[in-house]
Amino acid sequence: MDENNDRAETMDNHDLTPEEKMALQRLPREAEPSRILEERVVQSLREGGFLEPSAGPESGTRRAVRGSSWYRPWMAAASVAASVVLFASGVVLGQWMGARSTTQAFIQVRDQDATQLALRIQEAGSAYVSALAALGELGVGGDEGREVALGALYGAANELARMSPEDADVLRVLQILEDRRDRDDGWEAGERNVVWF
Repeated sequence: MDENNDRAETMDNHDLTPEEKMALQRLPREAEPSRILEERVVQSLREGGFLEPSAGPESGTRRAVRGSSWYRPWMAAASVAASVVLFASGVVLGQWMGARSTTQAFIQVRDQDATQLALRIQEAGSAYVSALAALGELGVGGDEGREVALGALYGAANELARMSPEDADVLRVLQILEDRRDRDDGWEAGERNVVWF
């Protein structure tokens, strides 16, 4: 016994002989539990109510997990159904977001196009007025220039009347231009032939 006490003292003091150090190093660092130990642990878990009793000696850990109290077939079906609902709602939300952003982009392009068209109309109107002023300064082509200018003005008034038929001022301008055209063509007021479709 004294020898064991001496050895315990030696180990406490870390004064091992080289043979003891070699023997200590040769010991395995981990040990695989034996099959008997595993069976004993599973059996005590069953006795404690953590695992359901096995149907036979062939049933292993996998059978114990499937047969445990938390596994139910309806849970698997509910999980699949929840996955399908989650996926479908993601698809619907993505389609809705995409359609909304496409609609907003279309409206922006349309508004931008309307702004650009208004700018082009303003530029064309300014060019029209400048050309008329230049024609007046030249003093040539009086009847031809006047005829072309009135034709352009009539076309513009006609398009304005189509765009906003409720605007009384535009309709009056169009009526004045139509009366002027009729007089130039030799028609008297109220003498026009109109074909209705």
